[in-house]
Amino acid sequence: MFTCKSCTRKDFSTLINHTFRLQNTLATVRPIYTPALSRRHRKYTTTTAPAKVSQQDEYQDDKKRKQPISPREWAAQKQLQYLKDPLHIQDYVRKTLSRGNFDDAMLITKKASRNTVVTVSWNHLIDYVLQRGKLHAGIKLYNEMKKIGQPPNAQTYTIIFKGCAVSPHPKLAVSEAIRIYNNMLTNNRITPNTIHLNAVLKVCANAEDIESLFTIVQTANQGIRAPNNLTYTIILNALRRKVDRRQYGLVVDVDTPEITKAKAQTIQRSRAIWEEVISKWRAGSIIIDEELVCAMGWILLMGTYHDAESIEALLEQTMMIPKEDIAAIRGESKKGSGRSGNDIDAKPATSVDNRKIKAPGAPAVSHALPGKNSLSLILAALEKTGKTSRAQPYWDIFTKKHHVVPDANNWHRMLTALRRGKNSGQTVMCLWDMPAELVLSKNFRTAMNTCLRDNLNGAAFDNATEVLKIMLSKLKIPDPITLRNYLRVAYACKRWVFDQYKNNIDAATRAWSRQLATALENLWKPYMIIARQYDEDGPESNMKRELVALARKMIAASDRVISSNVLRPGEQKEIEARRNSLNRVVVRHFEEMKEMFPEFRQDEDTKEEDEDGEDGDDGDDHKRTPWKYPQSRPIKV
Repeated sequence: MFTCKSCTRKDFSTLINHTFRLQNTLATVRPIYTPALSRRHRKYTTTTAPAKVSQQDEYQDDKKRKQPISPREWAAQKQLQYLKDPLHIQDYVRKTLSRGNFDDAMLITKKASRNTVVTVSWNHLIDYVLQRGKLHAGIKLYNEMKKIGQPPNAQTYTIIFKGCAVSPHPKLAVSEAIRIYNNMLTNNRITPNTIHLNAVLKVCANAEDIESLFTIVQTANQGIRAPNNLTYTIILNALRRKVDRRQYGLVVDVDTPEITKAKAQTIQRSRAIWEEVISKWRAGSIIIDEELVCAMGWILLMGTYHDAESIEALLEQTMMIPKEDIAAIRGESKKGSGRSGNDIDAKPATSVDNRKIKAPGAPAVSHALPGKNSLSLILAALEKTGKTSRAQPYWDIFTKKHHVVPDANNWHRMLTALRRGKNSGQTVMCLWDMPAELVLSKNFRTAMNTCLRDNLNGAAFDNATEVLKIMLSKLKIPDPITLRNYLRVAYACKRWVFDQYKNNIDAATRAWSRQLATALENLWKPYMIIARQYDEDGPESNMKRELVALARKMIAASDRVISSNVLRPGEQKEIEARRNSLNRVVVRHFEEMKEMFPEFRQDEDTKEEDEDGEDGDDGDDHKRTPWKYPQSRPIKV
């Protein structure tokens, strides 16, 4: 094309320079259209994350997964791999709680709650803490359960109410139980039933909140909250608990006018409730059991003689045990005459018409079955009314016809009734029949006091001696109070002995002295058993003081026997030796008391001995009052 080399070289130089300038210009504007800028633009305009950001997210996830977890959480996760069914989970939680591992049970329940309904497991947790008196913790679990979407069921509320009933904070428990119960009434998901009603009533009863109790009673209906026998039992027991202070050990000889009035009002109110019970029972809408009968009976026992006497009619009305013909108690009961008996004092019919309406769960029989509680009730009523001759017939009908196996309380009630009737002979038979595993020291105190009350009976001292022998055969360590009362029986029978020798005072005195000598001989062995057991105790020990009190009684009786000169020389010498041994024990005891407590005076214990003399009280629970030790001096152990 070009013929001249110079022109060709010149043209190519111009082209190269132009190309170089064009490249520089493109290099200047290229950042606007660079792929990097395009990618940065797509970061905000597209939904796909850049590859670099995705890698960072994966790195963070891997980091979280690699974070260490506690061994407890690892074990819970591992356990849940095998517990897929809620039934298996609740069984595992229950077994874990039975071992006391609440934290483990709580952890696995929470983890399982993420994708499974485990309401029963939460119920186990709530019940566990409530039964241990932790009311706030139980309510907190209940609220947490609802918050994470675990719906409470009817059993959940029953557990909460029962837990409130055993709470050591009764007032707080009442407020919480009523609040939850009222929420149930307004919540259509779970409507409270009779079980919930009774559970809340028991919370109010334990708190002695009678006003709140009757407020809850007003929520009962004829449907799923229809009152049953347990409802009336709770109400009657609550009324008695409010006015009966005996359950707290606050027993006084005479009730104050305020207490007497409150008891009378309670009895009147209870009789009105009982009329409603009998009406529903005869209609067949509720059943009557022993627990309900005894709830009414123990209220009547708080009242007057007439109230206590009506307990026999109560048992006849509800248990078909006749009261008029005692002979019938030993055999088959007579068929009733069909008379009406809404009133306890009225003659009740022996059957109830349950053909039209049958209460749920009603037993085959239409009356209450006698049991241990009702046996104690009738024996206590007979003791109060003084009709103790009926005690044995009632005992026979309960134990032989109805096959009731008496417990320790039944036996003691029987002994107490015999004491009221001054029947020392029957008392001895009762003690022989009493199982050794049920025998307590107070049984022998009651029996010995029966012999003491029966001191005009010529066989009273022999019966007391028999009581002593039974105690030695059934108790490992004899009761010192019973032994001291045995010596009181020997003193108290003096009148009967002197009546046998009306015209010969000397002969009567010798006979009585020989009786005291016999009592001392019978007491020596049990005294030595107690002395070997408690002789090393400190003087402040109550058992040691009882031992010393017995020794002082024996010393006084020994002096009477020695001064009468009715024994043979060998027997006289033995009595004197034992008397001196007893005296050394007494002297050493008072010396130790004086050394330990300079403020102590011997006449304080002497006064107690005088009060517990020959004509002392006949209480079976008589104990020596503990001496009030000075706070400034320590007690030797």
